[in-house]
Formats: sequence, C-alpha cells, structure tokens
Amino acid sequence: MNSAVAPERAFDKYETKGAYHWRDLEGGPLRMNAYSRARYALVAEALAPLAVGATVLDAGCGDGALSGYIHQRLKCRTIGIDTSDLAISLARTETAKRGYDCRFERIDSYAYPFEDAAFDAAFCSDVIEHVADPQALLREISRVLKPGGRLVISTPIRLTEHPVDPNHVHEWFPEEFVELCRPVFGAPVAKILSHPAFWYEIYALDRRIIGNAARFAINLSTWLGWNPFLDRTTPWRCMTTQFLVLRKP
Repeated sequence: MNSAVAPERAFDKYETKGAYHWRDLEGGPLRMNAYSRARYALVAEALAPLAVGATVLDAGCGDGALSGYIHQRLKCRTIGIDTSDLAISLARTETAKRGYDCRFERIDSYAYPFEDAAFDAAFCSDVIEHVADPQALLREISRVLKPGGRLVISTPIRLTEHPVDPNHVHEWFPEEFVELCRPVFGAPVAKILSHPAFWYEIYALDRRIIGNAARFAINLSTWLGWNPFLDRTTPWRCMTTQFLVLRKP
C-alpha cells in the first residue's frame, strides 16, 4: 500500500485561476467542467439519505464550490475547512454572493477546531491524494463524526507507477484505497468507480481545434442533461475516479 509519509505538495491553483471550481460548476458549455460536475453529483448522491438541516463537514473545501452545491442540493448546513487562506477567502466570498448558509475555517495540518462527534456526515473530495499523512486525515475526520456518521471520500484511481499529477503525493488502486481506509472506518458501505478513461482522454485532448471542439461537445451534452462521466452502465475497461462511502463505527 502506498501510505508512507511524504512531503506535502504546494497547491497554488487558486493564486493563478481564482475560484475556478465555481466556473466549473456553474459555467455554460464554454466554461463548465463536465468532469468536475460529475464528481460533485456523485458526492451528493452518496450523501442523499441525509436529513434536511444536517451539519456536514467539507474536509478540504478549496474555494467552497462543492460545499455550496451540497448545501443547495441537500438543504444541509456545510462547514468547510482548508489550510489555504486564499481558498477560505474565496469560499466565503462566493457562498455569500449566493446567500448560502455555509461556514469556512482555516486549519493547520490535521487538527480540526471542532469537538468530537460534531458532524452528521462529511465529504472529502479529491483531497486525500494531496496530503502527506492520509491516515491522520482519516482519523481526524472520524473523530469529528457522530457514531454511525457517513463519510464520502473520492480520489483519482492510480493508473501509473508514479502519480500522473505532480500535485499528488499518493495515488491508490481501488483495493489499496479500501485497505487504506479500513483501519479507521472498517469495510466500506459502498464503492463506486466512475469517470470512464475513454471520455477523459477525449476531454483532455490538447490539440487546440479538436480539443476545444471535443470539450465543448461533452459540456453541451452535460448542459442538456447527459454527462458521459456519470455513465456506469456501459462496461468501460478503465475508470479514473473512485469513491468510498464509509461509516464511523
């Protein structure tokens, strides 16, 4: 299992791109990111049994786009945490613009400023691959969850010997990821593999004319109601994202 402690990677996309996750989520066919929208939809689907008004932790909230999406879709109160001052500032600004009942707190490392059992549920979406000590992250999320509380956690599937993304400290094969989480949460309630690599390769084409046209076509399809990254009915040979639904014992 790839779980050794490694150096943290600096995450500077907010300095260069601003609150880009909000554009990914709310932009039209020219600006949205169908890949990210599918990830957000799957997190919401896995949290859907939550009662209205539940208090939910967003562990690694970034610019707050997913916190806002979960709040709006599930009618729950989200509290986001992140180590970046800029990310917290962007999250507060963007959710305030929309009148969302979300709160954001900057944290240092793996210590959260919350009492034990403070949250009904939590989500941690494409964050764990960036941290040096994933076990510490999992233990702290477990600490602040109520007994029986649900955690939805996603991360890219490992496809190569070394992480494809230079911002990633770790990547895991699906069974490795299950074993990483097992000491803290036990066996997962559910495991979801999503985002077919076939569509990702098309979406990520870097030839300007062909790539832009392909991206626009997938975004337009998503905008009209069919997101190919959510397609789990066709027997695709390779997926790029994995989700675990975990429950605190």
